[in-house]
Amino acid sequence: MKELEFMKGSVIGLVVVGSGLLAVTATSLTGNPAVSGKATSVANRTTPGSVPDTYAPLFSAWGNECDALTPSILAAQIKQESQFNPRAKSPAGARGIAQFMPKTWESSGFDGNGDGDKNVWDPEDAIPSAAKYMCSVSRELKGIPGDKTRLALAGYNAGPGAVQKYRGIPPYRETEEYVATIMASAAKMGQAVSGQGNIAVEAVNYASAQIGKDYVWGGNGDTDGGFDCSGLTKAAFSQAGVTLPRVASAQYTYLENDGALVDKDDLSIGDLIFFSQKKRTGKATPADIDHVGIYLGKGYFLNAPRTGAKVRIEKVWWDTYMGSGRVYPKTTNTKEV
Repeated sequence: MKELEFMKGSVIGLVVVGSGLLAVTATSLTGNPAVSGKATSVANRTTPGSVPDTYAPLFSAWGNECDALTPSILAAQIKQESQFNPRAKSPAGARGIAQFMPKTWESSGFDGNGDGDKNVWDPEDAIPSAAKYMCSVSRELKGIPGDKTRLALAGYNAGPGAVQKYRGIPPYRETEEYVATIMASAAKMGQAVSGQGNIAVEAVNYASAQIGKDYVWGGNGDTDGGFDCSGLTKAAFSQAGVTLPRVASAQYTYLENDGALVDKDDLSIGDLIFFSQKKRTGKATPADIDHVGIYLGKGYFLNAPRTGAKVRIEKVWWDTYMGSGRVYPKTTNTKEV
C-alpha cells in the first residue's frame, strides 16, 4: 500500500460472548481496549485468533461498511498493522491503531465517534476510517474480476492502480503475502460455537448490519426497510431461530417467564436490555417498559432509538434502565403480542 502503511478469510461478523468475540457463520474474535481512545497498549493481552474485547463494537459496526469487508477482515488488518496498539508509530511515520500516514489521514480520516475531533490516535476514529478507506479502494476496483475482498486487500496494499493494471492481484510478493496473511488471520479467528453463543452471534451480526437504517414506527425491516426498537430485536433473534414477542414490554415478560433475566453486572453481548422513560419521574414497573436494544459490552448497546434517528450504537441509558435478559434456544415459537 502506498501511503497507508499496513504491515502487512472470509468470515462474517463478530460479537463478544462472555470473554470472547465470536464471529457469525465461520469466524470468531475477542475484543478491544479503550473505546474512550485512551492510550492503552494491548499487544501483550492478545492471543492468536483474538482481539482485545473493547474494540468489539467498532469491528462489528464498521466491518459491514461494504460487501468487500467483514468485521473479521477489518480486525485482522488492524491486528497486523499495530497488534491493536492505539499508540503505535512506525519508523516511516504511520500512526495509531490503523497506521495511517499523515497525508492519508488528512484526506481519508473520519470522525467516527462524532465528537468533533478527527483523531488518528483514537480507535473510535481510526478503525472506522480504515473501514471506509478499504471500501473506497474496493469501489475503485469495480469491474475487476475476482473476489472482492482479496482484490480490495491487494488494492489497499499495492494501490488500486496496480490491481487495475494487472486486472487482478498484482504479481508483487509483498502484496500476495499481505492478502494471504490477512485472509489466513481472519480465518484463524473463527471457532465453532454452540447454544447461547450462536444466538448472540447471529443476532448481533444481523442487527449491526442494519446500522444506519431509519427508525420506522412499527417497522421490522420486511417491507419498509426500517425498524422500531422491538422490531429490530425481534428480527435479529429471528435470524437465530428464536421468535420473540413484538413489543419491548412483552419481550421482557417473555424472558422473565423463562427465568432468563440477568443482573446488570452479568450482562454479556447479545443480551436484551430494557428501558422506561417513566423511571426518570418516579417508580416504573415492567409494564412501563417502552424501549429495548441489544447489549454490546463495555456500556454500549445497539438500538433503533426514535423517530427521526437511525439504527446506531450508543452508550446505555442507565438513567432509564429497567433490566436485561438473555435469549436461549427455543424449539417452539412464542405467541405474537
